[in-house]
Amino acid sequence: MLKKTIVASVALSLLAIPMLSLAQVPPPPASPITGISDVIRVLNTFVAWMFAILMVLAVIFILYAAFLYLTAGGDAEKVSTANKQLIYAAVAIGVALISQGVRILVEQFLRA
Repeated sequence: MLKKTIVASVALSLLAIPMLSLAQVPPPPASPITGISDVIRVLNTFVAWMFAILMVLAVIFILYAAFLYLTAGGDAEKVSTANKQLIYAAVAIGVALISQGVRILVEQFLRA
């Protein structure tokens, strides 16, 4: 009985040896930013995400303002709230468009 246990333990140990080679940690990846072109790429990606988020929020605000107009029923306070929401949406669109201009300006400055 003891001999079978020892043989089984040795066999399992020998089968587990290849697992040791799989336990090695791979080398860390190279840094994604190595020069000014990579900085510009990261900046462009960030601004593109912010632009998309701001535009989606602006559309949501416009739809909410339209809902407020439709449900106002002649109430001056609700119409005023809808006007403010519409102004906020216009400001969000303006900020999003300005962010695109700033991105281009910074990119030209960094390339010079």
